[in-house]
Amino acid sequence: MFKPYLSLFNLCLILAMFSTNTVADIYKWVDENGQTHYSQQAPAQQKAELLKTPPPPAFNPDAQQKVDDLIEQQQADRQARIKQQQQQQHAAEQLAIKQQNCTTAKNNLQQYQDNPGRRVADAEGNVTRLKEEDRQQRIQEFQQQVQQYCN
Repeated sequence: MFKPYLSLFNLCLILAMFSTNTVADIYKWVDENGQTHYSQQAPAQQKAELLKTPPPPAFNPDAQQKVDDLIEQQQADRQARIKQQQQQQHAAEQLAIKQQNCTTAKNNLQQYQDNPGRRVADAEGNVTRLKEEDRQQRIQEFQQQVQQYCN
């Protein structure tokens, strides 16, 4: 019963130890060849200059607000670009469908104009020839489809 709480406490303690801010000292020295070196440890044989790390910049609420506004604007721009891409993709798909319908309507019109003795199957599956009035009516329907889809 006490064991799970102990392991949870140890875990929290370990995480707390690793979450502290650490600032490492930086040492600068010049070797006998004249090259400048930087390290977190001072060399044992040479004299090194200790460089202090600067403190973090002061918090500026106005600057933070500008950054937040910029981030918000970038997100809005990104959403607008995504929406525009989706609209363009939808428009391209609609154009492709319209072109396909145009091609189909032209082919159907051509077949009915070129083949006056065309045979068709009715709802019961019987194959009969179209009457000339029915053929002309279908030709007019296909002409309307060509005008609708091809313009």
